[in-house]
Amino acid sequence: MLSRLIVTVLLLVLMMPLVTGCWNRKELNELGITSAIGFDYAAGRVRVTAQVIDPGEISNRTGGGTSSRAPVTLYEETAGSVMEAIRAITTKSPRKVYLSHLRVVIIDEKLAREGMRNIIDFLSRDHELRRDFFILVAQNTTSREILNILTTIEKIPANKIYNSLKVAEESWAPVFGTNLETLVYSLVTEGLNPLLPGIRIEGDPRLGEMQENVEHISSPARLTLSGLAVFRGDRLVGWMKGTEGVGANFIMNKVKSTVIRVACPETKGNVTMEIIRSQSRIKSEIKDSGPSVRIEVMGEANVADVECQIDLSDPSAIKELEQALDEQVGKLIKQAIASSQHKFKSDVFGFGNILYRQHPRLWQSLKGYWKDKYPKIPTEVDVKISIRRTGTVTKSFITEIKE
Repeated sequence: MLSRLIVTVLLLVLMMPLVTGCWNRKELNELGITSAIGFDYAAGRVRVTAQVIDPGEISNRTGGGTSSRAPVTLYEETAGSVMEAIRAITTKSPRKVYLSHLRVVIIDEKLAREGMRNIIDFLSRDHELRRDFFILVAQNTTSREILNILTTIEKIPANKIYNSLKVAEESWAPVFGTNLETLVYSLVTEGLNPLLPGIRIEGDPRLGEMQENVEHISSPARLTLSGLAVFRGDRLVGWMKGTEGVGANFIMNKVKSTVIRVACPETKGNVTMEIIRSQSRIKSEIKDSGPSVRIEVMGEANVADVECQIDLSDPSAIKELEQALDEQVGKLIKQAIASSQHKFKSDVFGFGNILYRQHPRLWQSLKGYWKDKYPKIPTEVDVKISIRRTGTVTKSFITEIKE
């Protein structure tokens, strides 16, 4: 009798997960699948904008049909907290905002300057959220205006932003995608501050929200990735722009491929080279004068185009090009370091964290005033990039072209 009771109890315990597995089940037609969400500063409150996919419109387009309706709809609400605003959206939306398929989060520049800890706290607590979405900062505009722009090729604007980030970081390296896990790590780790990609509107935002924006060969308004947002703690302090972003990516070992142009060694013109491999390391050194940091970069490159008379079959010419390439990459890295140390005074490259891991005792004496010490830390840059391929033409025919 006792053994039968034990078996019955065991069976009940084993069956419990099966009978309770759908307790929070939600039907698809009850959910507003949200592809992007934006947060804007609103005088001490927060305005939340949700970009919700119109499933009927997407299926219509996939099936070959045409429609004048947009593939997404925006819902927005302002409240004292993020959760309040999201729930308040239900007064306007026929479906509950569902964040499990989120692709991007856009944070307004003004809100980022005020501090984004409340936003990050909400995102990290919500159990429905996946952690693979990208977080960006809206540059010189609001997140609402960013999410209001209709895009070509990628019909869902959030997918356009997500895919543009993936392509840019893999082939050009002025920016890189940052997910929630990486952002939280940089916020709580000693001797490290966050960097986030920026996004802006190129053109007229008013035309960008109209259907005609996707009916022209050249859209009146486009979403463009722009610079890296530099933070000190959870507050935005400025922007790294242009080639500073490429230098930052080299330091952080995030360059998968990019393009570098150098001057021809002895004649007028330039040679453009494609970085095909890159590996970076940051080392700390302790000298009599105190700690210093050394950045080492190794890589490989191919010659992409030549605008001068140079014999690429000559080993000495290749050596001169490699030296010029090393100097140019080193210059980009030094520009990014100088910007972080002197312009922003923010350790976004984790030099302090390197000291913390490699020299923990020294770090204990420095961390209390690292903000003041960081701008004075000496740095050394060592770059060694080898040219692997020069293409099928060793001598450019440019100089032989008849005028």
